[in-house]
Amino acid sequence: MKKTYIYIIIILTSLTSCGKKSFEFESKMNPERTYSLSMNMSSTNHVKYLSENEELKDKTSESKNSTQMTRITTTKGVDKRGQFNATIEYGKIVSIINGNKTENPISGTIVNGVYVDKNKFRVDSVISDQLNEKTKQAIKYALENVKPTIDFPIEPIKIGDSFEHKMPMTIPVNGVNPVKIEIFKIYTLKSVNNNIAIFDLQQSIHLNKEVNQTNVIAKGDGNGIVEFDILENQIINDKSNFTIKLNVIVNEELSVNTVVGSTSEITTTIE
Repeated sequence: MKKTYIYIIIILTSLTSCGKKSFEFESKMNPERTYSLSMNMSSTNHVKYLSENEELKDKTSESKNSTQMTRITTTKGVDKRGQFNATIEYGKIVSIINGNKTENPISGTIVNGVYVDKNKFRVDSVISDQLNEKTKQAIKYALENVKPTIDFPIEPIKIGDSFEHKMPMTIPVNGVNPVKIEIFKIYTLKSVNNNIAIFDLQQSIHLNKEVNQTNVIAKGDGNGIVEFDILENQIINDKSNFTIKLNVIVNEELSVNTVVGSTSEITTTIE
């Protein structure tokens, strides 16, 4: 009887331990925090023209772009209504296109607002001497309608579980209509240590089937790593890369082959 009791305790302990390996993920801002975000993105675009036309035959072109941005979000304490104020300060936003460096006029912009019901951000003011009213309204709209970078499942997930996130993307192609694609992202929870979850990312690229693009062939893939702070409800590191190969038939005499490569890393420190 005593041995049977011990076996039951062991089984119950094992079940309890297994139960603790399920984790809930929710992206949201918390009160009384300072979020310092840094973003670095770069891309290359190689184009080759396939044509018997002497001016275009085997002609190639290449472009390189990169963008760097910093942003600090400071949140205040919760009021009686369960809301909390926040200030977003944009640092320098710098783009380099084929060696030409420009600074985005949004640099230095300050946005004041409040997080209301269900962690939705409501903008009260956009402060900048460099932006016109139309651009300020565009920033207001973007911040009030921003969606989480990753749409985590509502149900708890375990190590080894995967879920999918789909993202639309438009790629400009010289001389023809932009190509509309969809990036299918599969996230797999690899580990959780000290409340930091590590997700493996695998990406595949396909044409958007909702748009008539019979003159286009597209394929691509990519990978990445995502780190999520469970206690702070935030992605603290998101690093990924992908390559897309396009073949666009412009007409009977001309086709355009395009290879797009992209890398990005977004990190957030929380205090």
